[in-house]
Amino acid sequence: MARLVFYHHPQAENFSLKYSSASVAEILSQREQSDESTKLIGYPFETPVYVLYEGDSEIESAQDIDFDQQWLSDRIRDLPRAGQVVAFRLVELLEAAVDVRDEDEFRLYKEFEPQKIQQALDHVSWGAPLPTVAGEVMSNLILRHSLPNANHRTGIAMLQFCIESVDPDFEMPRTHVDDDTWREWVDPYIIDSKRLITVRRNNLRFKQLEELDVDLVERKDGIQIRLAEFELDMHWREALSQYAEHHESHCTDFAQAVLERAERDDLLDRQGPTKQEFITYLEDGLVERDFREMF
Repeated sequence: MARLVFYHHPQAENFSLKYSSASVAEILSQREQSDESTKLIGYPFETPVYVLYEGDSEIESAQDIDFDQQWLSDRIRDLPRAGQVVAFRLVELLEAAVDVRDEDEFRLYKEFEPQKIQQALDHVSWGAPLPTVAGEVMSNLILRHSLPNANHRTGIAMLQFCIESVDPDFEMPRTHVDDDTWREWVDPYIIDSKRLITVRRNNLRFKQLEELDVDLVERKDGIQIRLAEFELDMHWREALSQYAEHHESHCTDFAQAVLERAERDDLLDRQGPTKQEFITYLEDGLVERDFREMF
């Protein structure tokens, strides 16, 4: 039977795996050295494994955040214009996602970090073929994880806007969470994306688990990561770079699949937008859009 540990604490999703050991004394020592709130789980395998979880923030309800102009202005005033525009649209998308779903069930797992949006834009190959630009926009926004939730859903929306900036008549295939189309082809891309970004940030922690003969790590939402399928034995900086490249390639494949599913093969070799063309479309091309329809 596979030996499985949880990445997020089962009773406290804001606590994530930080350290593991076969020694009770060692895990207690690590707990004493931690400056964060901690929780421990002992997994009763034939050779027990002890896991330390740390939490750096409280989970809030979407009701606890005020999506008003002043709230946003206070957080993006120091960004360049491009970052401000993308941040504004991302927050609108997040607000729409909250509006469509029950606010009481929509959880906010971290603070809004708008400075990471500019970092994402700086890593896009603007003017490259359209699937590359759209995929890199989606990938880098997800990797920087600037929003407190819904980074994948808003990343897909930004991919759509990137394609529309080249062809405003483009019709996106349905990617709504509750229909069969999502389960058929979108959800597998999202699940693999979440696996990649989790391994990217935790290769050394997962290598430690692998050395303790753990086979699987399970994220929230039941997403399982089979450790033997990933290269873990590298410096953490190398993992950040290598798995970012894997993630960009994964999202570029998704962008290509979107175009093919929309029967728009004519856009596969089309040049993608420049940064300014993308920003101009976000500013001027979405004025009448009801983003709730995207969720």
